[in-house]
Amino acid sequence: MPTLTRSFEPPESFNLADYFLDQRIVEGHGERTALRLADRELSYRQVQALANRMGHVLRHLGVRQEERVMIALPDGAEFVGALFGTLKIGAVVVMVNPHLKPEEVAALHAYTRPSCVVVHDSVAAGFRDAITGGEDPLPGATRWLVVGGPETADDSFERLQTQVSDTLENVATHRDDPAIWLFSGGT
Repeated sequence: MPTLTRSFEPPESFNLADYFLDQRIVEGHGERTALRLADRELSYRQVQALANRMGHVLRHLGVRQEERVMIALPDGAEFVGALFGTLKIGAVVVMVNPHLKPEEVAALHAYTRPSCVVVHDSVAAGFRDAITGGEDPLPGATRWLVVGGPETADDSFERLQTQVSDTLENVATHRDDPAIWLFSGGT
């Protein structure tokens, strides 16, 4: 019995955000549903705009290509925006469960050395304490981006995203560049 195999050889310049998100718009599917959430649906175009704003905000915070970005967000639009926004600027996604124990947060932070932590407001204080040990961070230490918190905070994604564009050109990354670090949930 013949077996069907699909072989995909990515081009030398290959960005996952382009492949999985932006190409849907190029193909004419921008208005199709990309995310179904409990309270709304988002089209590919809306997800792309959110990811573009996230990428701009991360750059504004000083995140550079190949640096790691720890993402500790619940499943939802902001998680998807942070994932693709990080990939768009050529940074490396470090996905972690937002409900980790403090010692696990500290260990993963020490191991991955992210330049930025994107965290939900509901767990931000616990992440900060776990990472900084309750001390004020040193200059040049990890930067913070808090999602879902008060718009008046300096590190609020909701505030910062209003100051950036919905368009963003993806960084040309090499097909062998790291894109995502994923840790097991212990299952």
